[in-house]
Amino acid sequence: MRRAERAKQLFLLAGPHTWSAAVIPSLLPLALAAGRGSGLAPGFAVMAAAVLLQSAANALNDYADFVKGTDTAENSPEAYDAVVVNGLPPKHALAAGLAFMAAAALPGAYAVSRAGAPVLAAGAVGAMAVLAYSLGRSPLSYLPLGELVSGLVMGVLIPFAGASAQLGLADLSMLARTPPLALGVALIMFSNNLCDLERDAAAGRRTFPLLLGARRAPKLYRALLALWPASQAALLLALDGPRAAALFAAAFIPAAPLMVRQLAAVPGPDTRPAMMGGINALNALLGLAYCLAAATGGA
Repeated sequence: MRRAERAKQLFLLAGPHTWSAAVIPSLLPLALAAGRGSGLAPGFAVMAAAVLLQSAANALNDYADFVKGTDTAENSPEAYDAVVVNGLPPKHALAAGLAFMAAAALPGAYAVSRAGAPVLAAGAVGAMAVLAYSLGRSPLSYLPLGELVSGLVMGVLIPFAGASAQLGLADLSMLARTPPLALGVALIMFSNNLCDLERDAAAGRRTFPLLLGARRAPKLYRALLALWPASQAALLLALDGPRAAALFAAAFIPAAPLMVRQLAAVPGPDTRPAMMGGINALNALLGLAYCLAAATGGA
């Protein structure tokens, strides 16, 4: 029973509820390759590496927040959100985070073998971002850079690496499709930091929402939420034509009520579980619609 409980803790430590931030950017080059009838193995290798690096980031952040006293039993009641606080030994969390990073090197090496330097560079930047986010004397999580770095690394570099691995060389054309993906990932981080204003201020963090202030940050957050699907539809129209934009608009309809609830939510510690669940679900739904529309709209 103890082993089963420890396995459950390690699974929660990996943060499967956040994996859409790695899966959706990986899915776009896969969807486009499937539409062309290309082989999918290199794209799935990039997806596996991205999920493992995301898991490493979650584990190392959980470890670092416990060691620094940011996460406590009082402010982290959810077992899935602070696994070390809720019983996992810190050294196990650190070891798991490093093990996830090591495991990511296996599918990453296969992807690198297909395209060489472009994929290697993207993977190296991703690995450095994982370590820099939580560890060191001035981690990124304590600076107003989390939204920007996560958006660029996950929303831009992951699809670039996937497309390059599929093509066998640097696919710069993929970069034109990445802004909505980057915005979706950044909004996940924005949601998290917006709900943690008080806790982050007490911990000495200077996140982007704290820099904006408690009045301006929610206004910008809601504006970016509204811009998100609009940017997806606009890019699909420009790159793939009216059919793709129409397909995305139709696929957006089931997600509209969830978007309305997210726009109406009042950020705070009590609403954090609902807000984080909502933004992760929106990222999955809108991202899936965007990828499928891009793959089929121009056909």
